Order: sequence, then C-alpha cells, then structure tokens
Amino acid sequence: MSIAIDTGGTFTDVVFYDEHKKVFMSAKISSNPDNPEIPFIKGLNKVLERAHRSLAARNDLIHGTTIVTNALLEGKTAKVGLLVTRGFRDLLEIGRQHRPNLYDFTVGRKSPLVSRDCVREVKERITSEKKILQSLDIDDAENQIRALKKNNIEVLAIALLFSFLNPKHEKKLGKLAQKVFPKKYIFCSSQISPEFREYERTSTTAISAAVAPRVVNYLQALEKNLKKEQSNRGILQIMHSGGGTLSPDEAERYPHALIESGPAAGLIGASHLAKSLNLKKVLAFDMGGTTAKAGMILKGKLQFSQEYEVGGEFHHAGRQRGSGHPIRTPMIDVVECGAGAGSIAWVDRGGHLKVGPQSAGADPGPACYGKGGKNPTVTDVHLILGRISADAFLGGELPLYPRHSEEAIMQNICKPLKMTLKKAAWGILSVANANMLRILRLISVARGHDPRDFILMAYGGAGPLHATELAVKMSIRHVIIPPMAGLFSTLGLLFADTNKDFVKTAMLPLTQRASLNRILFRLIKQADAWFEKNSIPLKKRKISISGDLRYPHQNYELNLPIPGKIISKENIQTIQHRFHDLHARTYGYSAPQEKIQVVNLRLRAAKLNPKPIWPKHYYSKNTSDRGQFKTRHVFFEGKELECQIYERSHLPTGIKIMGPAIIQEKESTVLVGLRWSFKVDEMGNINLRSSV
Repeated sequence: MSIAIDTGGTFTDVVFYDEHKKVFMSAKISSNPDNPEIPFIKGLNKVLERAHRSLAARNDLIHGTTIVTNALLEGKTAKVGLLVTRGFRDLLEIGRQHRPNLYDFTVGRKSPLVSRDCVREVKERITSEKKILQSLDIDDAENQIRALKKNNIEVLAIALLFSFLNPKHEKKLGKLAQKVFPKKYIFCSSQISPEFREYERTSTTAISAAVAPRVVNYLQALEKNLKKEQSNRGILQIMHSGGGTLSPDEAERYPHALIESGPAAGLIGASHLAKSLNLKKVLAFDMGGTTAKAGMILKGKLQFSQEYEVGGEFHHAGRQRGSGHPIRTPMIDVVECGAGAGSIAWVDRGGHLKVGPQSAGADPGPACYGKGGKNPTVTDVHLILGRISADAFLGGELPLYPRHSEEAIMQNICKPLKMTLKKAAWGILSVANANMLRILRLISVARGHDPRDFILMAYGGAGPLHATELAVKMSIRHVIIPPMAGLFSTLGLLFADTNKDFVKTAMLPLTQRASLNRILFRLIKQADAWFEKNSIPLKKRKISISGDLRYPHQNYELNLPIPGKIISKENIQTIQHRFHDLHARTYGYSAPQEKIQVVNLRLRAAKLNPKPIWPKHYYSKNTSDRGQFKTRHVFFEGKELECQIYERSHLPTGIKIMGPAIIQEKESTVLVGLRWSFKVDEMGNINLRSSV
C-alpha cells in the first residue's frame, strides 16, 4: 500500500492507495502551522483506521509540505551568518538590477535574508581557471567564524568566488566551522548550487540556511512520532520542487528543494491525467486555502525551469522580476500567489478593496468556521453567495455559520465602502479572481502561449469554484475537474518518482565534444554512486541529461534535453536544430549562423516508482438518476438564480447537463457557470464546456 500526505496552510490531506484492490481512501484534517507533525500523524492514523491496516516498514509514505514556503512568506527564518571572499561582502545587497515594475523608481528592494552585519569576509581567492591565487588564511577564517557565533548566528552559509569550479576552500571552511556550528547547520554553495553566477549561487545557499532549522526540527518531530507508530524514518519520502521525492536526510541537506513541494505534486498528477486523456495543451490551476498555483503541461509533459524567485509578489519560475529572492535549482515551472479560500479581504488606506496575501489559515480560519475569526475571507463570500452549503461542507463534518460571514463582511467591507452585502461579496470575489488571472497569464501569455489553445484543469479545495469564471476571462472554452479534485495534489504524490539532480558548469562551445563528454562521464559516475547508495535496481534506474545553452555573449540560457548519454557527432546537429527552434519560440528569433555555448550540463537520476491506476467512474445504467437532490439560490453575475445542486458521486457516466449548477463532493465544490454545460466521462472527470 501507499500513503500520501500533503500538509497545506489550512488543511492536511491524506490519500491511501491499495495497489492490490485498486482502492483509494482519504481523510482531511485541519492543519496546525505551529506543529504540522500533529495533523500529519492524526490524518495517517485516521486513514489507516478506515482501511483496517497498520503502518509497516514496506509501505510507501510520501509527504508534500509547505513548511519552507510558509517560512519564507512569513519571514520566520533562522538568523544566518555568511562567509564570502574578501571584497564581496555586499554581494546580496547589490544583487541584480531587476525591478518588478520597470518604471517605478519608488519601489523598495527586498531586504536580503542575511543582513550586512552577519556577513564576514575571509582572505582567499580562486581564479576562474580553478587556480588558487591566494590560499585560505586559516587564522583569519577562524576569527571570522567565532565573530559570527558571538553574533548569535544559528546557521552558517559559505559562498566563495569560483567555488563551483574549485570547492577546496569552501570545504576547509566547512570543517573549521564544525568546531563552532553543528554540521547540519553549515551550508556550502559548492554543495547547494555548484554552478555559474555568484549572486544566484549565494542567494540559493542563504535560502537553504535560512529555512534549515524549520525543516530539520520538523523532520525530527515526524521521525519521533513515526517511531511511536512502530514505523521508521526510512519509509518516508519528501516531495521536492523538481517533481520527485527525496529522503529526509537529503531534505535536511538541501532544504531549499522543498520550496514548492505541495504544488509540484499537483502538477505531477495533472501531467499524468493529461497524458492518459491525450491532451496536448493544459493549464493546471490549483487553489487551496492559502495560495493559488498555476502550471503548464504540453503533450503530457511538465515544464521545468532552473531559475525561481521566492518571497516576492509571486513565487514564480523564469527570469527574475526583482521582487523576491532568486534561487537556482531545477524546479517545475509553477507560479504561485497569495490568493486562497482563506485569503482575507480588507480595505487599504486609500479605500481600495484588497484580497490577500494574508490568510486566516487553519486557526481561527474563515469567520464562518465559528472559531473566532473576525476577518472576511473568500470562503465567507462563497457561503454568502450560495455557492457552498453550510451543512454539507467537508461532507457535513465542518458546519458553517453564515451569520458570522455576514457580520465579518458588513463590519470590514460594507461599512468602510458603503456597499450592500451582496455587492461587497461580489467585489471580493472579483478581486480574488483578478489576482489569480495574473498567475494564469504569467504561466501562459508571458511564456509566449495563447491560452485560447489550452484546456484548464482545475483542482484543489477551491479551484473548481473559480474555474469557469477564470476560463471566461482567459477565453478558454473547456475546463476539466478531475476526480478527487480537493485531494488532487495529495493524489499526485503517488505518481512521483524518486530522483536526484546533478549539475556541472562547462562554459564550453557545443563543438568541444571531448571536454563536454568528460564532464558528462563525471556526472554519470555521481549518479551511479547515488543509485548504489540507495540500492536501486538496474531496471528501475533512469538517467536524463540536459544542457543550459546560449549564443556567445548572451546573459541568459535555455535548458534543452540532450539525447543519449554522450554528445556524439550525430546528435550535435539535432541539438543545434532544437536549440535554434527553442530560441525562436521563446524570444521570437534565432541566429543559426552563431555558435552555441554550453554553460551547464545537468543530469537527473531517477528511480522509477510504480504508479496507481486511475479509478474508473461508477457507471449508472439508470440514466434517469441525474444526481440532483435539491435547488437553492446562487448569486451569478450580479443576480440571484435558482440553481440545481448535484452530488458528484451520484452523477452517471455520459450525462450532460446545462448550467448554472453546483456539483458537491466532500472535499470540493464545482461551480457550473452561466452558459456552461458539463458531462462526466468514464474516468469520472467533469468536462465543462462553454456555449459561447
């Protein structure tokens, strides 16, 4: 059996899969941001009890977490000390000259994760040819380390110039620092991000250090609780941002890899579903309690990026916008913003209505939860507008209180803006949708794609409620709501492989095959060592190679898969042709007459894990059973309409119904908008289609 647990800001979701019976079971528990291991264990026990099973060492336990994302968004990071080469103390302060708004000269820069008083210089220098120009001054280095410790530094980051080419001095500093700092709280850039560009490498290392205590403490708490359940840490695998899983030990060594742990799982599930349905172009949209996420799937394949920005206006891949902290690591291309079902609506000093990024979270949660929350949220709006049921939320396990929602909206929005209740609620919904439209445009239009050519796949607890309204704004006419939509990211964890990424900077022309292949051989050797260390059978091993390529004198690269395990005479032409084509699609032009430079070579080693079989939808031969059980008034586009309410589990395969309608299931609710119809396919997907 396999168990997947996804901890979000509002709920912790659990999915149990029995590979012999092909049966799925689930549980949903309120999250505990201060002690996330508590709902983890509670949800685990709940689903095991339902399945009448116990946790054994041979079981797979896969976990997605938002602990790193939340730490960066909330600024709850450790105090980090940084050692740099003499003369580079202001590296993080200077950064790049990127601005989120090019012509806004008043915009403030994001403060570095490491303040200047916590940065110390060491006497050493390595050249761009890997040569030691100045040996590391040991006495000076020890003094700088002790000075940082006296400054109450919790975690140490080390980022020296050209250490990605020659890590000798960083390794020496790491050993010296172990006299003062715990080994698990020392991070060298040559370990975290051994590649070209010192600012991004240093920023990535600082991010890893800043979140390390949160990750280490959390995983140790999980280990302690799993031992109580007569299990062991070895069965636990953690989802990372690159679309695979890693062991807890690796997660502690590379904590930055967990930044988009949860959203990555949802996109993995979406890519497998898109492939099974033979969908060519899909925009995946995930809206949970705290954030909304969007990603792109082309021909069933996920899109990846080597660059990412965290802690800013958006968490997003691709070229930096300058509003957050850059990070260099292979990640699924996903854009995230602070717009979830628990996002708080508020009025700023200028009298403008805002939604998020603050969230009511799990405690106290939206006002309608009746747990003492006083701020209006997107969930409160849906309740007021009749889109969710007060007595059927989470299958009736969590009753909602409309009166609390009304009071919160009236007090915080209606009074300051002099609006009626329904108008204020509609305004909140419109602003929330506008926030989410920005990430859908960033992942599509900003990447050079026409959203009209795509199908929108919506999931998460709140995604299906917003899907048709967002699709209209994006001119998308086909929306798919997958089975178990409210647990879809958790389901995606079960489709993940275990993998490890390796990288080496080359800075060589593509035509220098011998030198490039020597680098590839070293990467393959590292991958083989990883396979052996983890006792991965030959038949489950897979190696994928790619390169970060550019034309000479360019400042940005494009990542391109490289066929085979070596660069041969035969495939050089293939690589050249594919790069020119990729450059033209990305930037609108190519230069076939130019040479191609290989900046980095990358290798992904993967252990291929067994995948669940998508469950087929129950087929009802009684076509008169349309699943409808009542009606209620629902607010649409400024007016209230009597709306049919359906139970998703009762909808027979092949049935087609015109909207407006509401489709309820335990973990989510689907809104079928005006001028939309829906049809259920054999897999249980709800296909929504626009009639205009």
